[in-house]
Amino acid sequence: MFDFFVEEELKSGRSKPEKIMLGSAVIGALLILTGIATYMTGAAQTGGSILILGLIIGVLPYGLISFLRNRAIREIEDQFPSFLKDLAESKRGGMTIIQAFESAKETDYGRLNSETEKIHNELTWGIPFPKVMERFSERMSGSTVIQESISILLQGFRSGGDITRTIESIAEDSANLKEVIQKKDAQTKQQILIMYVIFFLFVGITIGIYMMLGQLLGLGEPGEGALQNVDFMGGDGEGITNYCGGEIIYAKPICTISEIFGFVPDQASQKGLGSEFSENYKYGQMAYYKGLLFAMLMIQGMCTGAVAGQIGEGSPAAGIKHAMVMLPIAFLVFMYMVGLAGV
Repeated sequence: MFDFFVEEELKSGRSKPEKIMLGSAVIGALLILTGIATYMTGAAQTGGSILILGLIIGVLPYGLISFLRNRAIREIEDQFPSFLKDLAESKRGGMTIIQAFESAKETDYGRLNSETEKIHNELTWGIPFPKVMERFSERMSGSTVIQESISILLQGFRSGGDITRTIESIAEDSANLKEVIQKKDAQTKQQILIMYVIFFLFVGITIGIYMMLGQLLGLGEPGEGALQNVDFMGGDGEGITNYCGGEIIYAKPICTISEIFGFVPDQASQKGLGSEFSENYKYGQMAYYKGLLFAMLMIQGMCTGAVAGQIGEGSPAAGIKHAMVMLPIAFLVFMYMVGLAGV
């Protein structure tokens, strides 16, 4: 789908992944600015929806492409020891370097196939072996394992040592390293599983907090709740209890989240969260607490996914796949258990 391994000097302009990421960033930025402008004109629900869409378009392609690149590098590293072993066997059988790579070209190494073909083509064009391997190392700039292996191979070649034994040693070391990585992956999977458990525990706690608040404050029900006129911000019982009434500016985006996702009845949004109707059913308070808990849940999901990506693959961007599992599940559970409560 994408060719992630192209040398800088051979690039004719930006690569396809770079164009996609740049285009998505530009479109996302434009949508964010449009959403902010629309939001400030008074169309809060429309502006908020455009703003969220802009954030998704701006960030998601980068995360997906980073994940695909990391996966491609990992697949090449998995096949690299087998490739070196076959290369050493070919050399031990009396083949030249070109013949050894020609033989390797006929073997299926998955993602590594295109690279072995490139190396073979460059050797047949008369490019010196050290230069060819240096270019291969440059293309594999994202893999420390391959770069170090190529560096050792070139040092052995230039010093006039037995290239076959050097390749065999590198292949053995790469295989051992692969085993270490597999053991590490088994351990990190346990840690990633713990991250999932912690996140879904947080989802449960979030739902429990809202259920408690809903009962104490009587959210969505006419009349007073168990706690009357309590100002959790001021603490004196005389302050503002409806944070979505328009008097608190920084609360407006949180209230807008509830309006965008339908956490309050349409009638309340149309009449205004500070209207007498909304005050009677405490829809303003409902919108604030639902929006606040929902925002916390989504931020927690993104951060947990990033940490899981860092633990599992050494890159927070690789956590996009974990976030794509956590966030939709959390969203559906929140919508069913909290979003529709009292609506």
